[in-house]
Amino acid sequence: MRSFEDDRGGRWQAALMEASFGNVLLIFTRIGADGVLHKALDTANFHEAEMLLAGAGEARLREWLGEAAPWG
Repeated sequence: MRSFEDDRGGRWQAALMEASFGNVLLIFTRIGADGVLHKALDTANFHEAEMLLAGAGEARLREWLGEAAPWG
């Protein structure tokens, strides 16, 4: 799990979730607010997704957040 700030100072957490057929989702939750966003990651497996998330800088996390869609 990673914590970061968006461009407006909002605090977010990003976590990984295993989905069906070997897919991995990046799940975003805003600290102190309702709602969940998600983005599918293009990785070969969960371990690769963990490495990608661990190595991502805040700019990359904000980019992924901008690409995420509301859950449900």
